[in-house]
Amino acid sequence: MYLTAFLLGGILCALFQIFGMFTKLDPPRVLILGVAIGGLLTPFGMLAQLGQWGGAGLTVMCMAAGSAVTGTTMALLGGNPVPILMILGLFVTLTLIGIVAGLIRAAVTKDTVVNNVQSANK
Repeated sequence: MYLTAFLLGGILCALFQIFGMFTKLDPPRVLILGVAIGGLLTPFGMLAQLGQWGGAGLTVMCMAAGSAVTGTTMALLGGNPVPILMILGLFVTLTLIGIVAGLIRAAVTKDTVVNNVQSANK
């Protein structure tokens, strides 16, 4: 299992690297392409077969994100709203954590900047 995960992950990384080098696309666009490919392969069962063979070699790739989005959408269209609600809840939670962390950092940085300015003016 470890060997197949290593092989699949290595082959996918090499393919995306070669694609990025020849097309001169920046890395975020290449990653978005990987997510799109994962989303396109999921309904046909191809990504599940690759996942069974390669295990974590596929799971850690960004293609798995496309599979997750497609699977969640298919579940929603099938009448099961639970997966999409869980993802939306996660997004809201992470957004709130980010806002709180930003406010705390701003408060700490503001105090530091004020102290530095006051000591420079003395």
